[in-house]
Amino acid sequence: MMIIFPVILIFIMGKSLNGLMTIDENIFNNKVIYYRVNAPIENEVDLQRFYDFMIHFEKNTNVKFIENNNYKEVIDDVNNNKAICFMDFYDNDINYFRSEKTESTESTVFRNLYEQYMKKYTFLQSIYKSNPEKINEILDYEIKILLKNEGIEKKQVNAFTYYTFAQLILIILYISNLTSISMYKGEYLHTKTRFKGLKINKINILLSKLAFGVVVGILQIITVYIVSTKFFNVSWGGNLLYIFMVLFSLIIFSSALGIFMATIFSNKETCYMVNNILIIIMGFLGGSYVPICLVKSERVTSFLSEITPSYWANISILSLSYDLKTKYYIFSIFISFGLSLLMLILGSLISKLKAGDSFD
Repeated sequence: MMIIFPVILIFIMGKSLNGLMTIDENIFNNKVIYYRVNAPIENEVDLQRFYDFMIHFEKNTNVKFIENNNYKEVIDDVNNNKAICFMDFYDNDINYFRSEKTESTESTVFRNLYEQYMKKYTFLQSIYKSNPEKINEILDYEIKILLKNEGIEKKQVNAFTYYTFAQLILIILYISNLTSISMYKGEYLHTKTRFKGLKINKINILLSKLAFGVVVGILQIITVYIVSTKFFNVSWGGNLLYIFMVLFSLIIFSSALGIFMATIFSNKETCYMVNNILIIIMGFLGGSYVPICLVKSERVTSFLSEITPSYWANISILSLSYDLKTKYYIFSIFISFGLSLLMLILGSLISKLKAGDSFD
């Protein structure tokens, strides 16, 4: 069931949400974004960032930025969905106006892209300050990456493409349930006293649980790859090795999570319940239930997503599948393996505390 389930999820989500996920370069519908600069501006750093963003964004989308000082006119256009938003610049401050009724999808996506761009701008400038000619090329490339990750590009990211990876990541997280259950079935948690002085037995048991999770995860990947490419026409791109590395590290994380949860909770039902809650949260933050742009549109969920392995796995695989070699996949692998090691170490310490062992 764990092997077939991701295929069923991909089909259901792909068919039902294809309209929502078919977001191409026309998402902004040739609309405009109004802005106003209120003099005097002593610190022009933020303003210059905006101008750089505006140039590269107009180059890669069909949005037009128009400077307009008629406050009433621009607010009416935004509220009537004739304009995406209005950006009002003051010295060291920017006011962002969106529709007072309901924020449009265009505004949500644009706001998310702008915030991500601003986070990277200073960092990129510091790196390329010795080569100022290079910065324009890099910033243009960053816009392309951000648009690609949101599914906004001439080559559409349809629902089947997006949810092939999003649901595969989600189902990999459910491997933690299997490894936690296998810990209880193996009676490892109830026979710790037999292993005093026989640490090699504990290590072998933990390795066997990790191996079990890896086998299940690899079977899931193979199944999803075959079905998605043969029946859903999903392209995995030319970076299959990197994609597999990201997925493999996530499998290790999920397996370690199950072991860790079983170590914390003596009651199997409690462990299962808490673990499922964590999976749902990580699935949401990783974009398995709604598009990533909606997750990133709120400050709290945006912050939480960036410390979640599922989020980094999703955006890195989306980039790799379109042959964009960003550094996301490196960070995804690092955070998955790092959290796995941390959980195994903490789990070992908790296990010793429960068994009354020393920490020698």
